[in-house]
Amino acid sequence: MQTQTIVFIIGAIILALGITIFTYRNVKSSPRLRLILAALRFLTIFLGLLLLINPEFEKNSYYTEKANLVLLVDQSSSISEVGGAEEAVKIVDELTQNSDLQGKYSIQPMGFAQDVGPLDSLVFSEKMTNITYGLETIKETFSNTKNNVVLITDGNHTYGKDYEYFDLGDESLLNTVVLGDTTSYDDIGIGLINRNRYAFLGNQFPLEIQMSYSGQSQVRPQLILTMDGRRVHQEAVEFSSNNRSRTLNVLLKAESTGIKTIRVELTPLDIERNTRNNTKEIAIEIIDEKTKVGIVSSFKHPDLGALKRAIESNEQRQVTLLSPSASVEELEEIDVFILYQPSGGFEGIYNFISNKGMGKLTIAGPNTDWNFLNGKVQTFAMENYGQDEEILPSKNEAFELFDISGIQMSDLPPLQGNLGELTFSKEPKVIAYQQIRGVNLNKPLFFISEEDKDIFLLGANIWKWRLSTFKNTNDFVGFDELVGKLIFYLSSSGKKERLQLDYKNVYENSAEALIRASFFDKTYDFKENASLMLRIKGANGFDREVPMLPSGNQFQADLSNLEEGDYTFTVSETTESISKSGQFRILDFDLEKQFLTSNHQKLARLAERNSGKLYYPNQEENLLNELLADTEFLPVQKSIKNVVSLIDFRVVLAIMALSLALEWFIRKYNGLL
Repeated sequence: MQTQTIVFIIGAIILALGITIFTYRNVKSSPRLRLILAALRFLTIFLGLLLLINPEFEKNSYYTEKANLVLLVDQSSSISEVGGAEEAVKIVDELTQNSDLQGKYSIQPMGFAQDVGPLDSLVFSEKMTNITYGLETIKETFSNTKNNVVLITDGNHTYGKDYEYFDLGDESLLNTVVLGDTTSYDDIGIGLINRNRYAFLGNQFPLEIQMSYSGQSQVRPQLILTMDGRRVHQEAVEFSSNNRSRTLNVLLKAESTGIKTIRVELTPLDIERNTRNNTKEIAIEIIDEKTKVGIVSSFKHPDLGALKRAIESNEQRQVTLLSPSASVEELEEIDVFILYQPSGGFEGIYNFISNKGMGKLTIAGPNTDWNFLNGKVQTFAMENYGQDEEILPSKNEAFELFDISGIQMSDLPPLQGNLGELTFSKEPKVIAYQQIRGVNLNKPLFFISEEDKDIFLLGANIWKWRLSTFKNTNDFVGFDELVGKLIFYLSSSGKKERLQLDYKNVYENSAEALIRASFFDKTYDFKENASLMLRIKGANGFDREVPMLPSGNQFQADLSNLEEGDYTFTVSETTESISKSGQFRILDFDLEKQFLTSNHQKLARLAERNSGKLYYPNQEENLLNELLADTEFLPVQKSIKNVVSLIDFRVVLAIMALSLALEWFIRKYNGLL
């Protein structure tokens, strides 16, 4: 208790005593009664003053804070492939059970592969390794403490960003332990195979095959391609110490429709130890139909080229650039129209589309004649203010006609459009809203008129969206898939289906296998409480039924536990007689099995960047001694200062009320009031 508080309490005693003496000095009663009344009055005044003073005292409690020793252990199947499973178990057991380490650190065993979590058991079975994500998770989870991190892995990274240059921060130190065989062997392997997902019957389709070699000799293996068990190509490929990588382009003939499995193989070297990466299988779907898309514009613009490339990224589609004065014969060849910044010259095009009852994608912009367009559009009208404006997209996460999760709109650049008041006669399905100068206007920018099957984008310079998508993801996939789904929506005939499926015909491996579905009620609103069941059938009598779980505005089923092979499936809504079927193929490709040696060089550079060292399994004693000797991570004793009130307000108030009541009663009883 502070000296100042003690002085206040003494002062309160003196003041209460003085007031009491002054009050009862002339009261005519017996000395005994006067003493009792004075005591009650003193108690009341003193307790009231004590409440005002509120005396407090400080209480210190002590505890010891330990730094974290985070053991980040690779759980991928490549650990077993490189022969590091037993080493990992031994190292983890020794570090977690060492009493000296337990006294110095708070030991946090964590397992990682594609995801990160507490290490319950060591099971090396995961099919992907994302070392960077594991380190990022540790940095975020233990951001407010000092951490000594031990990364236990083979250094083989199959997914995510490169981990070599990752920085854990100033408060953390990172040591790496390399597992498995670090010896280099002569090896040839097949890397990335670039191909289109579709080919057309009777045409040739290209394959771009990347191959690599590690060794010092000159070798000449054979590259053999087989399609559906039949050899379709063979040639010799030369490698040497000066020529360690090759890229070959091969053209194959699409002779029949369906999903075709193509096996790419390099004949193994005589001394080669790892032959699993000599073979890779891919699949391609051969079709015999094309959707012809006509882009109509009265002037040249970069948007036309961007749309053409995006649409033709799917070889099922072919783009023709047309002028508004195109002949009827040219228009008859088109399945889907894109009308770019229409003006009065588009009269004939609109009449043709209206007579055919076709849907269309209309892109408006600064050169759009809104007086003309308002006369041709039935679902909405725009009062153009005659002012150009840069309009940013604000994605509608509740859009449900088809999946648009593949494109992120938050980082897309603005489009060039017109300011104006929009009025709708029918409620549109909005893909994105307008955002101008940081303000969400709650007005549609990108929307669909479902009844008329028309799509509208009220802004030009969409080529910037495609370029921005590449900048953010290093490919055009997100933008191209969105455009592809718009074209598919416009080209599909018939009314909207209540049950819609989203899946791939071919999956590289089971880890990628995922089927999504959307179900709508009779008014075509998304039905969140639908009960969807997925039944899958495969070879050897495989037959399984699993429920599809809701995820956002879709239902999905994870098929990552399926083996390679061909499967058919049916999705059914259990409360209504609605179902839909499909088929897919899972290829036999496990990237984790391509590694037979560890990447100790990258792990050494990672450790050096984070002020640590690289250790081999036979140096675990050195690692243990280093962890114990490190003075940067000593336990620290800390104290917590608690300020505690000396009095209980409720008790003091109760005593004051009681003393006042007794004083009043006694005075009343003795006629002193």
